[in-house]
Amino acid sequence: MLETARSSQCTTGLAARVVRSLLAPRTRTGRFVRYGFASASGTVVDLAAFGLMLAGGVGAGLAAMCGYTLGTMWHWQVSSRFVFADRLAPQKGGRGRQQSLFFSSALLGVVLTYCIVELGTQAGFAPTSAKVSAMCAAFASVWLVRLLFVFAEEQS
Repeated sequence: MLETARSSQCTTGLAARVVRSLLAPRTRTGRFVRYGFASASGTVVDLAAFGLMLAGGVGAGLAAMCGYTLGTMWHWQVSSRFVFADRLAPQKGGRGRQQSLFFSSALLGVVLTYCIVELGTQAGFAPTSAKVSAMCAAFASVWLVRLLFVFAEEQS
């Protein structure tokens, strides 16, 4: 029984260390995992808006673009405070520039989303399938732009 308790504590301790290292705020892996969480929360906003707009009769491309935009607004709030808090520019010393770069980088995601959803639906794919493909392409592209340019280390 004692051996089982020790084994359980060891496993729990190891799991806690792994989770802490995966979420470490100043490592690339930690930032990526945190960005994944931030992106997932933005995706919830995005997909909710997308679904509501599709149900309301809005075209798939426009609904995808609007959903992405609303998700991006939420994403700034989460990622600037949860993913890149140590690289967030001071309120009066460049935050506006950083926000502009963040939202400009979202244009890449909006354009990719619109094009992939439009082309996908025209090719016969379901709007949701096309949207998932667009989300993957936008996630990878925008993550790199934000890591390397928007929240670059030199700006901290």
